[in-house]
Amino acid sequence: MSTESTALPAPDDATTRRALRRLLAGGVIGSFVEFYEFSVYAVLATTLAAVFFPSVAPTTALLSTLAVFAVAFFARPLGGFVWGAVGDRIGRKRTLALTVLLMSAATALMGLLPGYAAIGLAAPALLVLLRFVQGVSAGGEISGAVSFVAEHAPVDRRGFFVGMISVGAVVGTLLGSLLPGALLLMLTTEQMQSWGWRIPLVVALPLGLVGLYIRRRLDETPYFLALREERARAANPVRAALAGHRQRRLLVIAFFLVAANASSFYMIVGYLPSFATKSLALTGVQAFAPSVIALAACLVAEVGGARLSDRVGRRTVLLASLLGLLVLSYPSFLLITSGTFGLIACGLVLFGLLAGAYAAVINAALVELFPTRVRVSGHGITYNLSVALFGGSAPYLLTWLGGVTGSTMVGAYYVMVLAVVSLPAVLALRETARKPLP
Repeated sequence: MSTESTALPAPDDATTRRALRRLLAGGVIGSFVEFYEFSVYAVLATTLAAVFFPSVAPTTALLSTLAVFAVAFFARPLGGFVWGAVGDRIGRKRTLALTVLLMSAATALMGLLPGYAAIGLAAPALLVLLRFVQGVSAGGEISGAVSFVAEHAPVDRRGFFVGMISVGAVVGTLLGSLLPGALLLMLTTEQMQSWGWRIPLVVALPLGLVGLYIRRRLDETPYFLALREERARAANPVRAALAGHRQRRLLVIAFFLVAANASSFYMIVGYLPSFATKSLALTGVQAFAPSVIALAACLVAEVGGARLSDRVGRRTVLLASLLGLLVLSYPSFLLITSGTFGLIACGLVLFGLLAGAYAAVINAALVELFPTRVRVSGHGITYNLSVALFGGSAPYLLTWLGGVTGSTMVGAYYVMVLAVVSLPAVLALRETARKPLP
């Protein structure tokens, strides 16, 4: 299969520009919806703890809620295996339509659940089940989306186009932080626990339907079409992705590449909302500011980092941002825990810029590692396993460690350790920018 001929031409005419805009909208909408849903849950963690775990102490209830938060992440690897194989067998487009619909439906149903006071233990049990469904669908969403966009994008702008999926994740996280945050400010505690918490969750369904509409109008990628025409699809894509020494080496590199991304990005998404209220003792508008400030900085860095990676290379941007996370996470958290809001904001901006620069490039680097016949599976297996291990468990682990040690710096130590874990993988990475997909 000629990979040179399958990339879209440079966007130098109106028709191509429209096609590229549709491509970006189709890829980004899923990550937007996914991270909207995940961040809504994180911001509402304290409220959900009272609704679904009212019979235990507040700290234990919060830990139980964060444990349910982690359930979706531990379901993601299963989604990566299942949807990765589906995407490599039946196509990227059809898979993406299914994942965005399933993800949104599960979230909306969470918003309709009766609480513990109405149905007892069945309430948290159903919450866990729907979080599991969320995780399975999300496990296929990101891998299908980045493969879809990468296989359509111009070769000299692939990093930017794939990076926009991470930008969609940040925008979704911002909306998922601001909407429930505004409700928490406007409604009383009783109103939030009675009905207010349901609104941001139910909103996910119309968002998902919009995503489904956009994706059904997209074309399948030229790479997959060529693979199908040549009858070169793997009979078992997951087994093919795991076969051979070279393939397993790529999987190991990809898995450890994601570790620093998972720890830093999910620090912002999953840990900062509860950290701001419990450890920093912020209230009112200031309680939601840390996540918003860090995400805004993250957004700027993702756009810049994605563009820069097409010029100087994926490896260069990854290495620079990783070393920044290693060296500057501790100073960032010193500022964040200073007690002065201006210094807190400076620390959040610094950390958000470093996390965003790394997140901007990670998905392009991953999809460029794997050949077309196992691209969705290779990304899905490694990305979701790493996120489950290093990202989904972070809010629970760090909340527990903070309570045991009394230290407010555990977040910095966590990111620094995983930056060291990711460093050998970045150094082992071959440069893939501006080259045809394998």
